[in-house]
Amino acid sequence: MPYDAEGPHRGHGTRWAPWALASVSMTWGANYTVNSWGLREFTVPGFNALRFLLAAPLLLVLARWTEGTLRVEHGQWPRLLLSAAVGIVGYQLAFSAAVRLSTPAAAALLIALSPFFTALFARLAGEHATLPARRAAAAGTVAFAGVVLVVLGQQDTAAGPAATKWYGSVLALLASALWGWYPVVTRPLLKHHSPLHVTAWTSAAGTAFLVPLAAIAGFTLHGTVRQPLSWFSLGYSVLLVTVVGLVVWYRAVGQVGSAAVMLWMFAVPVAAALFAALTGEQRITWPQTAGSALVLVALAYAQGLSFGTLRNSHRRTSHRTRSTTKERNPDEHHPGPGTPDRAGRH
Repeated sequence: MPYDAEGPHRGHGTRWAPWALASVSMTWGANYTVNSWGLREFTVPGFNALRFLLAAPLLLVLARWTEGTLRVEHGQWPRLLLSAAVGIVGYQLAFSAAVRLSTPAAAALLIALSPFFTALFARLAGEHATLPARRAAAAGTVAFAGVVLVVLGQQDTAAGPAATKWYGSVLALLASALWGWYPVVTRPLLKHHSPLHVTAWTSAAGTAFLVPLAAIAGFTLHGTVRQPLSWFSLGYSVLLVTVVGLVVWYRAVGQVGSAAVMLWMFAVPVAAALFAALTGEQRITWPQTAGSALVLVALAYAQGLSFGTLRNSHRRTSHRTRSTTKERNPDEHHPGPGTPDRAGRH
């Protein structure tokens, strides 16, 4: 039986999506800094293995409790396992290795290309576009220009061998392609299962690979984890980045399409820069301010927002409200016997 993606929100369209995706973008942007706190004591495989080892059971319990079943049709398991391999295992490992081998600025810049990969893969998969191609291309180009300003606007003091940085850049580009492919691979599953159901099983499948890998590489760098910030980082990654973030993200993918949702990835570096400034990790520069403005303008354009459309939307809402009031109060226009009309006539 196909899954009803809108559920109780039917009739409200997708008005919730921009606000929800903005919240997820801020959460994932902050994770650049929060994640680095955890990696001071956890290894990369260990941190990701523990993240999904804790998130998967929680997601499965929530899915069973809210939906009454964890069943997945036999024919959908290959795609579900492919989704886990691409987004949970491949992307997470490539991303972490890229940040370690390259500079954070270079990694963030290359991973910001993921919306373009999504548009390419969605077209190859024959996915119906919910955003006009010209609008998506224009918004993506302007937003990427903004990301370039945001990322390159920060001072890069990282040092290291050129060959190592080159390998890191290749891995960052691979991570970008995998993250761009992830929603396209996953979207067909959302026709039959809820985002919570899909996220729960892909997380569980990814855990089955990540835990043995972490057992070989080690879970911690020093044999123990002592800093409260390290545990906070892990908890933030489990609850907000994975459980809440991925479920909301893929609910939006199921409703408005992969390419339209992935445009919000351009907001992640902006949120990362703002959070780093708030925590004292860096300061905001003028290029970053200008780049942030470009990203916001591009996202507003992609959503079809302008002063004119907002005014028209308000007028349509007011008209619908007046129409509803008239329907609910017929006596106002058709007074009964002995009831005066607006002119005072009986």
